[in-house]
Amino acid sequence: MALSPELQTIAANVDRDGWTKVYIQKKPGDPNSRILFTVTVGMQEKFGLPELVVFGLNRETVDGVIHNVAAKLVQEKKWTGEPLRMDGVLNEVDVELRPVHPDHLGEVGSINIMIRRETGRPPLSGMIQVFWPGDDGHFPWDPENKDDFRDQPRLDISWKKPGA
Repeated sequence: MALSPELQTIAANVDRDGWTKVYIQKKPGDPNSRILFTVTVGMQEKFGLPELVVFGLNRETVDGVIHNVAAKLVQEKKWTGEPLRMDGVLNEVDVELRPVHPDHLGEVGSINIMIRRETGRPPLSGMIQVFWPGDDGHFPWDPENKDDFRDQPRLDISWKKPGA
């Protein structure tokens, strides 16, 4: 299976820069379409870190968040696979990094999986979801949260029912 022209462009960007960001839009190809989520491709090889995924932020904001999170993770070497609170990456609020549950890697990591398979890169070893607080200042798992977090699905947990 060969890469589509869109995926060839992503693979070429990774070859050139070591890693890249991919914006998944509601209407692919429409520059005005809302970004659903953004993933990185190549951070695993370039920095030895899981790939990042961020939901619900516009292009300018998510670019800054991803660059700031990546820089802090590389400089501080604090990622252990456990939830990690970070400040200084999104305006005046903290973000929290949590590992994406393996149940979700096939869907949110599909671009990574295809590019890796077709270009001979190592398999996707994991992803980190970057969460930002809702309008009420709380994260989705906080008991005090009143936000419905429609823009940020929780991929840090399985959605399967126990025993399913």
